[in-house]
Amino acid sequence: MQNLEPYHGGRKKVVVYNTYADGGKLHFDVFIPTDRSNASQVPKDIDAKAVEYAKEFLQLIGKPSSDLMVNMCERCHIDDTSLYANELWQLPGKDVFIWPMEGCPKPN
Repeated sequence: MQNLEPYHGGRKKVVVYNTYADGGKLHFDVFIPTDRSNASQVPKDIDAKAVEYAKEFLQLIGKPSSDLMVNMCERCHIDDTSLYANELWQLPGKDVFIWPMEGCPKPN
């Protein structure tokens, strides 16, 4: 199994999925690159991908969870990876990033 790598790449515009798992004990955002300027313009099939990426992240940190809540409401927005320098994980082999918050390992 491949490992998470800290993201040190360039600036990317991303859609943000606010994600909770393990009964709310784990909190992280899934960042998926987008060319859209408004979260409401992001195609719905990206939502399902965000859930898959969240599950992959949980596997990689050794906390697989069937209890996954992905929140795509007003908290979902467009952001920029350059604002999170040295704070993001990159999923192995994917252009997908995780911003870890409560209960999650940090890259630094």
